[in-house]
Amino acid sequence: MISMSTFLSVRALHEQGTAKKTIARRLGIDVRTVRKYVQRIDLGAREPRRARVPGKLDPFRERIDAMVQRGLSAVQIWQELRREPTFTTSYETVKRLVRELRPVDIKVYSRLIFRPGEEAQIDFGDVGRMNVGGQMRRVYLFVMTLCFSRYAFYDLVTDQTVPTFLGAIRRGIEFFGGAPGRIKPDNLRSAVLINQLGERYYQEDFFRFCRHYGAVPDAARPFTPTDKGRVERDIGYAKGNWRRGREFDDFDHAIADLRRWTDEIANVRTHGTTRRRPGDLLHEERPHLRPFPDDAFEISSWGRYKVRKDIHVHIRGNYYSVPHRLAGNVISVRTRDHELTVFADGEIVAMHNEVEGKGHTVTDPQHLPPTKRLATQEIHRRRLMLVREAGPFCTEFVGRLGAGRGVRGDQVARLARLVSTYGAEQVDRACERALYYEATDSAMRIERILERGLHRRSLPYHIVPVTDGHSDFGRALCEYETLLTLEEVPA
Repeated sequence: MISMSTFLSVRALHEQGTAKKTIARRLGIDVRTVRKYVQRIDLGAREPRRARVPGKLDPFRERIDAMVQRGLSAVQIWQELRREPTFTTSYETVKRLVRELRPVDIKVYSRLIFRPGEEAQIDFGDVGRMNVGGQMRRVYLFVMTLCFSRYAFYDLVTDQTVPTFLGAIRRGIEFFGGAPGRIKPDNLRSAVLINQLGERYYQEDFFRFCRHYGAVPDAARPFTPTDKGRVERDIGYAKGNWRRGREFDDFDHAIADLRRWTDEIANVRTHGTTRRRPGDLLHEERPHLRPFPDDAFEISSWGRYKVRKDIHVHIRGNYYSVPHRLAGNVISVRTRDHELTVFADGEIVAMHNEVEGKGHTVTDPQHLPPTKRLATQEIHRRRLMLVREAGPFCTEFVGRLGAGRGVRGDQVARLARLVSTYGAEQVDRACERALYYEATDSAMRIERILERGLHRRSLPYHIVPVTDGHSDFGRALCEYETLLTLEEVPA
């Protein structure tokens, strides 16, 4: 097919009575092409469009058009036409025709106009992972934008919990110099607890926060980013102009750079819509912002948690202990300034410092039952001290237990029970007898001596224990030091 300009040249020369061969020679095209288009021109053609080839769906076009108007899908139309014996067209061909016939519904939006101080929009954006306190954590960009002036507050946070969320809004209000009449957040759980049947139930702390500053909460509709287009645009602007291509050593460095970018670039640029700088428009909007109340809002969050069998509650990825008597009960927890306060029946029963990250366990030993308060290592240490304090022969015997086949911890536990049952003096005399006869492989030897009363019998001579009674080892450390300082004896 020839171009439109060539077609118009052929038509002009033909209307002048130029011969077809001459037209072909002047335009550099084949004479047969000239004959074909001259024939179309004589029939009234106004453009070099090819003659339409009858399609397979032409006999069914009216039926397909009617079914499209009824709202049937391409699959339904194809299944309906397959019942015709003469219909052999594929589904893809039917789908292409349905796409041409179906009317295109163009979405039309109304332009939102805001008065000074009327509304501020807030949202979060993911900006990747950064080094926060020595750990790589996901970081979120918080943006709060005044809708009239486009003046924006930018901040970086590591989570979207209620205290973090409210703290960021409070810093934004302080940055603007006043509160707007309406605050429009996204439908995150820190602001909206339930959104069903057109009714929104706001998170209690967020609602009280807005009331404290004289603002009205007005969350955007779910899956409707156009409700908060101002802040959505600022999120994209910050990601593209500040975050893209920048790498930061740590979280604090990123915050300092973001503040510099906010003051030197974001709020002093000429805005593409208003054609004015947001900082200049802020002077017009600030008198319409609500003044700060006399007292600052106390940021805290409340939650209800069930105490696990291990007397811990799971709060934001970490575990915190409560008194053991509350196991299985539901308790209230208040989070304020990174401090957790646990309430049961209106009384404070536990307090913990909130830890960073996830997977940590914070346990107060006083919350454990008395029988569970000692760790295994502490129990073993106390048993060992009990046996050593029973006498020097007990200490010597414990030092030689390592050569036996039994587990040393179990042997010490057996000796501790014997001391509690028979007394320190009797067990020490039994250990003296076991040491005399070199029966030091098991604490069961001491138990048998005590059961048979052999510790009351006198020995041919008394042995002298080698331990000084002040070492965790069976022998005194000075003995090993002496061995190490001996001169090597020549062979």
